[in-house]
Amino acid sequence: MPLLIIIPFVIFACCCLVQFVFLRRVRAALAERHPDVWLKISTKAWFIDSAVGRLAWTGQARSLGDPELMALINQLRVLYAVAFAAWLTLLGVMITGVGFTKY
Repeated sequence: MPLLIIIPFVIFACCCLVQFVFLRRVRAALAERHPDVWLKISTKAWFIDSAVGRLAWTGQARSLGDPELMALINQLRVLYAVAFAAWLTLLGVMITGVGFTKY
């Protein structure tokens, strides 16, 4: 019998894996449409995915005025929100102990 804790864990793990695909799509669009911004953030960052993630959460991307790039960034934001919600659910299930009961 499956445990209740498996569901949020699988959702969180899938979001963690899929984020690399979403980040790559944003990086490619940024490099193609805004090479100056891409060069600026890529030379400053230790890890390029964290720089793209930071770009997604700041207002800098919105100021570029690129609706296609913003659509990709909004998809990335939704993915992060789902991952965070799954992580909070996983944490809540672990703390309360509900996830370890068989149903």
